[in-house]
Amino acid sequence: MDDESTSNRRIMGMAHAFGSLVRNRRKAMMMRQDQLALATGVGRRFVIDLEAGKPSCQLGRSLLVAKALGLDLAILASDACSQSVTAPELPDVAEEEEPDGYSIRIL
Repeated sequence: MDDESTSNRRIMGMAHAFGSLVRNRRKAMMMRQDQLALATGVGRRFVIDLEAGKPSCQLGRSLLVAKALGLDLAILASDACSQSVTAPELPDVAEEEEPDGYSIRIL
């Protein structure tokens, strides 16, 4: 199994779990999707995609919706970090020194 497909499955799983959390909280608050969209300034289609676990939903808007539902980012982050997920090994980034003595990173 290659690292990319494993990573993609993790992303899909986390997006689905986040969407389920948003949907369950919205329903517990007895809100409709259109009401949540109006309250947070996003479109209903965005709420639908978010709740469906679409991994490409914009992070800022997703967090805005979560905050409006009273979902605390610290709790969400601690739940995600408590899972035994190891980050992939990243390559070293080369540094060069500029003539003025400052170093820059080459990306």
